[in-house]
Order: sequence, then structure tokens, then C-alpha cells
Amino acid sequence: MKQPDRTEGLRSLIRQGLQAVSQQSTAAHLGDRSTYVGMSDIGQHWECPRAALARKVMPTPNSLERLLTLQRGHWFESGVGQALASLGLHVLPQLEISWQHQGVPIKAHLDFVLVWGAPVNAIRILEVKSTDKLPASPHDSHLLQLHGQLGLLTQAWDKPVFNIRAEDGTLLHKKMTFPQLCLAHLGLQLPATADKTSMEAWLLCLSMQDVTTFGPYTFNQAMLDTALDHAVQLWGDLTAHRAGNLSLSQVTCAQGFYPICSYCEYNGDCPKFPQGVQMPQWEPALEKLTVLKEQRTALDNEIKEMETVLKLVHRQSGTRDWVDTGKYRFRASVATGRNTLNREVLHEELTDIFRFEGLGDIDVDALLARCERTGAPFERLSISTIN
Repeated sequence: MKQPDRTEGLRSLIRQGLQAVSQQSTAAHLGDRSTYVGMSDIGQHWECPRAALARKVMPTPNSLERLLTLQRGHWFESGVGQALASLGLHVLPQLEISWQHQGVPIKAHLDFVLVWGAPVNAIRILEVKSTDKLPASPHDSHLLQLHGQLGLLTQAWDKPVFNIRAEDGTLLHKKMTFPQLCLAHLGLQLPATADKTSMEAWLLCLSMQDVTTFGPYTFNQAMLDTALDHAVQLWGDLTAHRAGNLSLSQVTCAQGFYPICSYCEYNGDCPKFPQGVQMPQWEPALEKLTVLKEQRTALDNEIKEMETVLKLVHRQSGTRDWVDTGKYRFRASVATGRNTLNREVLHEELTDIFRFEGLGDIDVDALLARCERTGAPFERLSISTIN
């Protein structure tokens, strides 16, 4: 047997194992996701209604890359759970809320709920997301998901709609109010109503090297209403599709430039990409260009890492002058920052000056717009993987 064949055989074995783990975990903790609307469904519907419906009605691709991405999230989540448990905190992992809104079955699965009983009476929701690169700001879909979780926990507090399972999926407590569940599972007394408790939600984003957090977020009725509206819309589309009255091509898709479209598992016949002509002879060129871009990204990262090491070496050398290595010399120095114009500050300054001079009728926005310059149009090459 040739070596490449054995390599592919091992990759296939890993893929099959990850697929089995994923299916078992989904069945044990999430059940049949086609029978309800989950919070992640709501978040995806916010981004792209077509993709959210497709995930409900089409087979899920099981590539090794996708399975590794999903499993990485589970691994990170498990690690966070172990870290919280080691501190002796009272934690409810994967708290399930079963809810009905306008006849739509909704289930929320909260990654971690930290509980402090009397006299503190505090609840902290942690939603864990794994990413290749830490975001500078939270994704709107993640915020909607988090607000939906917090909103349902608040509204359902005294309703018997809470469940919690063991790691193998066995129901430990079901159809309890939240105070009843906390008393039974954690031995903690909580107020009978949610308004007597401090409640916050946090988004926890982890990469392989670092972690960042967004929050705290508190109950927001408008955000909860938005989440529930999306649940109703998705369930309506799902019902119509099952009845044969709605096709995927008729469902709204994400508009404009949207980076996630390239990774969408259902973009093969998406109406966002109207078909022009078939030119398969150019596929090798696109594959080569994609590889070159990936190599450039890897090289950029390697260069940054090497520069960071050499800057540290220079700082630790004890000199501000050049370090001689024989064929090369290097030195770390501080460069002056780039000057930029703060448009918001300028807007405020001009507004105050015009008001002081009795010229308050001048439109500052229009004035600034007249001083701006638009660059010449340019061609942009967009490449999207067909999944």
C-alpha cells in the first residue's frame, strides 16, 4: 500500500470518529434539532434566513475541517467548565429552557450559568465561542443569541420549563422552575421572582493563544422581541418548506459583502451568486491563487513571530544600539505614531464654534462631506468557495 493512501486512511479514520462523537453529543444534549428553533438558529437567521432554513432541511456536510472546527468548540467549552469547577463555583452547564412563543417551540441551551444564592442572589450567563482569531467586537448574531438566552431565563424564571442533563445526556432534573432547579441541583435558595436577582450575560471568545470577553449585558426587551420574531419567521419558513410551498431559492439570503458566505455549507446554489458562464479551465489558477494567499498569511504570521522574538532579544541585551550578529545587525526602536484626523472631535469642535459665533444654521455634516474626497473606482477580484 502506498504511503499517501495510508495517510488518507488515517485522516478518514479521524473524520469518522469525530463524526460519531458529534452525532452522539448532539443526540444526547440537543435532541432532534429539526423539531424546535434553537438560539444558534435565531442567530444564523439574523445573518442569513436562507442558511438558517437550509441547516434545518438539508444534510449537514461532514468534512474533516468542519468536524474539527465544531469539536474545537466542544473542547474549549469543556476546558472552561473544568476551570470553573476547580474554583468551587456553583455552575449549571448546558441549562436547557423549553419555551413556546406564538406556537413556535424554542429551546435555549446556555453553556454555563453561574449561580450565587442568598444573600448575594446573582446569576451570570457565560456563552463560549471558539475562534481562529479573536474579534475586536462581538458578532451581532452572537449578541442576539446571548440576549435571547438572558431574556428567556428572565421571563421563564418561575415557569416549569428548565431542564439539566448529565454529561451522557441523562435528564437529572426536568420541568422545574429556575429556583426549584437551583435548590435541587445546587442546594441554593433563590428569590421567587427574577427581579430580585442580579442578572448579567457575558460572551467569552477563545482562540488557541488568548481569550477576550464582551459584556456585561443585561435584560433588554427589544433584543428579546427581536430574537423571538426571528424564531417565528424561521419556523414559518420551515413549515412552508415542509408543505412544499417554499423553496430555498425563495428565501432571503445575506446581502452585500459578507465574509461568512465563503464558508457557508449551502452556498452551492445560493441566489446571491447568480451564475454567469462556466469556465472550468480556470479552476487550477484559482486553486493556485488560494494556496498562495494561504502561504502569504502563514508567512506574515511567521514574520511577526520572528520580529517579536528579536525585539525581546534586543530589550534583554541591555543596549540601545545595534546588535551585531556577524552578517546582520538589528535594533529595536520606537517609531512615531501616525497622525490621523478624528472626524467626530472635529464635528463637535466646529458645531461649538458655529454655535458660539451665531452660525448654528450651518450644516456641519454637509460641510465635512464637501471636504471629503472619494478615490477612483477600482477592480476587485472576489473568490468564493462553492460548497
